[in-house]
Amino acid sequence: MEQTDKRGYRGDFPVRDEDVQGTFKYEVADMVGGEGLMRCLKCGACSGGCPVGSVIDYRPRKVLGNVLLGLKDEVLSSDQIWLCAACFTCEERCVQQVNFTDVVTVLRNMASKEGHAAPGYVKMAEMVRKNGRVSARTGQVDKMREQLGLPPLQDPAVKQLEGIMQAAGLVEVIEANKKKEAEPE
Repeated sequence: MEQTDKRGYRGDFPVRDEDVQGTFKYEVADMVGGEGLMRCLKCGACSGGCPVGSVIDYRPRKVLGNVLLGLKDEVLSSDQIWLCAACFTCEERCVQQVNFTDVVTVLRNMASKEGHAAPGYVKMAEMVRKNGRVSARTGQVDKMREQLGLPPLQDPAVKQLEGIMQAAGLVEVIEANKKKEAEPE
């Protein structure tokens, strides 16, 4: 499947002055996890070893380059930041210790707050909010635990979890992303 940006460009696209937000890279670098961004030389070591990039058109180097260029809207609305499998291969190969996985976490958090979270992540957060777990508890799991001599699973403290999610701003993120998903394009 060919991936394109929101304007229909595949791969590299022309950078226009109105697309550049010069402070974006500093916003990312100032956040916990984004500290290594400014050390990036765009050498390509991260992309060369990326297992996701060997299967689909995904290049961590391009994500970092777009951040450094200041293409905030492009980066945060793109599906590219959600494709990282967090395998840390890029971090093992990076001689500048950019820590791409941490940078992508910062970008995902920023995107989520702006209503650009991947639908799967929003659904997962909704499940945790509702059930205290990513997946529903089943009787089969209880039987297997009993057969293995394991204690039964405790019921999660959903009300406490809701409070934590509220305090962390995750409930607001879930609602913003649900609202955006419901809007017609």
